[in-house]
Amino acid sequence: MTVRRVVALLLIALAAGHAGAQPGRPAAGKPDWHGTGVILKLLPPPSDLHATRPVVVLQHDPIPGLMEESMAMPFIAASTALFRNHYAGEHVTFGLRDTPGALLVISIEKAPP
Repeated sequence: MTVRRVVALLLIALAAGHAGAQPGRPAAGKPDWHGTGVILKLLPPPSDLHATRPVVVLQHDPIPGLMEESMAMPFIAASTALFRNHYAGEHVTFGLRDTPGALLVISIEKAPP
C-alpha cells in the first residue's frame, strides 16, 4: 500500500468518528496533548485528503506522552475557523483532543519566537 493510500484510509476512518461534529465551531475544552511544529498545508473541505472535514498537515516535533518521533502528518481539524490568520510555513503550537477514532486538532496558535 502506498503512503498516500494509507493516509487516505486513516482520514476516512477518522472522519467516521466525527460525523456528529459541527463544522465552523472549534471544539470546547482543554486539549489532551500539546504539540509544536510547522504548518505544511491548510485544507478546507473538500480536499484531496477529505471530502467534508478540514485537514491541517503538520510537520510536528515529538508530542510528549503521545508520539516519540517528529513527523509530517495530516490531522482532522475541529473547524476551518482554526485556520484564520495562519499560513503554510508558520511555526505553531497546537492542541489535540483524543476523540473516538481520531486525534482532533482543537487549537492552533502562532509559536512564540
